[in-house]
Amino acid sequence: MTDYEVREMQRLIDAGILLAHKRLLARARFDQQVLVFAENGKVIEKVPEGTASYPALEGDPLLRHRIFQD
Repeated sequence: MTDYEVREMQRLIDAGILLAHKRLLARARFDQQVLVFAENGKVIEKVPEGTASYPALEGDPLLRHRIFQD
Protein backbone atom coordinates (compact mmCIF):
# COMPACT_ATOMS: atom_id res chain seq x y z
CA MET A 1 0.00 0.00 0.00
CA THR A 2 1.44 3.33 -1.02
CA ASP A 3 1.71 6.34 1.25
CA TYR A 4 -1.03 8.06 -0.74
CA GLU A 5 -3.39 5.11 -0.30
CA VAL A 6 -2.76 5.08 3.45
CA ARG A 7 -3.51 8.82 3.73
CA GLU A 8 -6.65 8.44 1.60
CA MET A 9 -7.87 5.56 3.75
CA GLN A 10 -7.24 7.58 6.91
CA ARG A 11 -9.11 10.53 5.42
CA LEU A 12 -12.12 8.31 4.66
CA ILE A 13 -12.04 6.82 8.18
CA ASP A 14 -11.93 10.31 9.72
CA ALA A 15 -14.83 11.44 7.51
CA GLY A 16 -16.86 8.42 8.63
CA ILE A 17 -16.17 9.15 12.29
CA LEU A 18 -17.21 12.79 11.83
CA LEU A 19 -20.44 11.71 10.11
CA ALA A 20 -21.22 9.24 12.92
CA HIS A 21 -20.59 11.99 15.49
CA LYS A 22 -22.98 14.37 13.69
CA ARG A 23 -25.67 11.69 13.51
CA LEU A 24 -25.24 10.87 17.19
CA LEU A 25 -25.68 14.54 18.13
CA ALA A 26 -28.76 14.81 15.89
CA ARG A 27 -30.27 11.71 17.50
CA ALA A 28 -29.57 13.02 21.00
CA ARG A 29 -31.12 16.39 20.09
CA PHE A 30 -34.22 14.66 18.68
CA ASP A 31 -34.59 12.44 21.78
CA GLN A 32 -33.77 15.39 24.08
CA GLN A 33 -30.92 13.51 25.72
CA VAL A 34 -27.45 14.41 26.92
CA LEU A 35 -24.35 12.63 25.64
CA VAL A 36 -21.79 11.39 28.15
CA PHE A 37 -18.43 10.23 26.82
CA ALA A 38 -14.78 9.99 27.73
CA GLU A 39 -12.23 12.31 26.17
CA ASN A 40 -8.57 12.38 27.15
CA GLY A 41 -9.31 10.35 30.27
CA LYS A 42 -12.08 12.68 31.48
CA VAL A 43 -15.84 12.10 31.52
CA ILE A 44 -17.56 14.83 29.53
CA GLU A 45 -21.27 15.59 29.36
CA LYS A 46 -22.48 17.29 26.17
CA VAL A 47 -25.92 18.84 25.74
CA PRO A 48 -26.72 19.13 22.03
CA GLU A 49 -27.85 22.59 20.88
CA GLY A 50 -31.61 22.85 20.66
CA THR A 51 -32.18 20.41 23.52
CA ALA A 52 -34.57 21.69 26.13
CA SER A 53 -32.97 22.05 29.56
CA TYR A 54 -34.89 19.86 31.98
CA PRO A 55 -33.83 19.38 35.61
CA ALA A 56 -33.53 15.66 34.84
CA LEU A 57 -30.83 16.48 32.25
CA GLU A 58 -28.58 18.21 34.77
CA GLY A 59 -26.21 16.88 37.40
CA ASP A 60 -24.77 13.42 37.90
CA PRO A 61 -25.00 11.30 34.70
CA LEU A 62 -25.19 8.04 36.69
CA LEU A 63 -28.08 9.31 38.82
CA ARG A 64 -29.88 10.49 35.70
CA HIS A 65 -29.36 7.08 34.10
CA ARG A 66 -31.01 5.43 37.11
CA ILE A 67 -33.92 7.93 37.00
CA PHE A 68 -34.61 7.27 33.30
CA GLN A 69 -34.52 3.49 33.82
CA ASP A 70 -37.32 3.59 36.43
